[in-house]
Amino acid sequence: MAINSNNNAVFTAGTLSIGGGKDMEFFKIVVQDGSNNSLDIDGNTHKDGIVDRILQALQTRGTIKYYNVTTTNGVINVGIEGEDTWANTGTGTPINPQTAAAANLQTFLQALGTVSCRASSTSTSDDALIDVSGTDVTASELVLA
Repeated sequence: MAINSNNNAVFTAGTLSIGGGKDMEFFKIVVQDGSNNSLDIDGNTHKDGIVDRILQALQTRGTIKYYNVTTTNGVINVGIEGEDTWANTGTGTPINPQTAAAANLQTFLQALGTVSCRASSTSTSDDALIDVSGTDVTASELVLA
């Protein structure tokens, strides 16, 4: 691990393990609608909001060990335990997952289409429909700001 001068930790090792588990892959997810407009998900970080629904979907393939949400531009950064969790082959590394892994994750999230979720923290049922069919995913390195 290297720490740069402005106190941001940048993990550059070949593998990273948090809590003694398996190696992890990191992805930047930009939640977008079918017209590729990034969504302001600020009002949906509560229980059963769109952020919860995205994270729940990801957990069907791996264990989320890290996530960070930048709500005004739809960005969710995730660290998913399990090397090559989203890849078809074993050629990626956890700190630098292959582009196939990001493409597979993107296809999976786009296929969710319109997601039912709670519109607010006071909602008692799924009363919002959010289009995530244009969601963009890229492989990334973990940067703690």
